[in-house]
Amino acid sequence: MSDPHRMTLRPPWEKEALPDGRTRHHRRFGRPRTVDDHETVWLVGEASGEVLLNGELLGACDGRFAFEVTHRLSPRNEVAVDTAGEPGPVAVEVRATPPPAGP
Repeated sequence: MSDPHRMTLRPPWEKEALPDGRTRHHRRFGRPRTVDDHETVWLVGEASGEVLLNGELLGACDGRFAFEVTHRLSPRNEVAVDTAGEPGPVAVEVRATPPPAGP
């Protein structure tokens, strides 16, 4: 299986103070142009907090995270990380899906 195609979401990230004292770090990005039937799209990174895609909570994390988002992507998207600190690098990865197991 080949290595994933990785697109790092570089600055600028916008910041917004949240009522609970955390900060929302958010950035827009486009859906990868070509995703073949045997590929999936993942949102990966490092943070301690919650990760959202287009306003929908993907999950909580404390360190590295990876969320499969293939069917949640629109042509234009917004990722947000709600955290008390600074998030680490965040990227979009296109991964090849392993073929089904044989009989």
